[in-house]
Amino acid sequence: MRNDSLYRLGGYALVVGSIASGLALLLHAPQPADLGAFSALGMGKWMAAHWMFAIASVLMAGGFTALARHMARTPGEGWSVLGLACALVTSAVFVVIVAPEIVGFDALRSMNAGAGGNVGAQHAYTAINLNLMSLVHVSLPLFWGGVGCYALAMMKDAMWPKWVGLAGLAIAVIEIVANWAVGENFLAFQLVVGVGYLYLAYAGFLFSRMAEAKGVTAPHGAYKPGEAAATARR
Repeated sequence: MRNDSLYRLGGYALVVGSIASGLALLLHAPQPADLGAFSALGMGKWMAAHWMFAIASVLMAGGFTALARHMARTPGEGWSVLGLACALVTSAVFVVIVAPEIVGFDALRSMNAGAGGNVGAQHAYTAINLNLMSLVHVSLPLFWGGVGCYALAMMKDAMWPKWVGLAGLAIAVIEIVANWAVGENFLAFQLVVGVGYLYLAYAGFLFSRMAEAKGVTAPHGAYKPGEAAATARR
């Protein structure tokens, strides 16, 4: 049997990470198109949202790692490995995305605070912002593609209700399509991605309770206590 901490900590990490991501998304204003628009925002909410995104990325990476560990040596192991690769890469990219928005943008805002502004700061903001938005639109489909891989693994694991895997696969497809379909409609983007985070929080909750579920055993082929002794008596 896996250690209980794999399920408790891994599941709770996914729950807290998903909720934190959803709250950060609610706090996040539509991405400012220029430095003047950024300077007009409330910095408290902006900083809180991006720090929450950064911390949530680490928590969710831990939760997804626990999911993959649980699925080792099961029929869904291959899909979970693919899902883990997507989760780890995109979690790192999300941290890379929020770092300039916490530090770099604030420094440019200070440079632009004088009379007449600072043309160099404006140009730097535009260049950095375009790069960050490009990373967002590449990393989000990869992230939800990883969720889809985990959903396929869940469908092959008897510990998961089959509808949870089917729902995860449907949500992954919707999220990937929405990355392009919602366009500049930030409210629609918040709603669609928020639903995805709610699903992940629920999946994490189910995972946290698996250690208490009847029938949680070591994976097929894994060492079982007493097995060596029984073999020796034969």
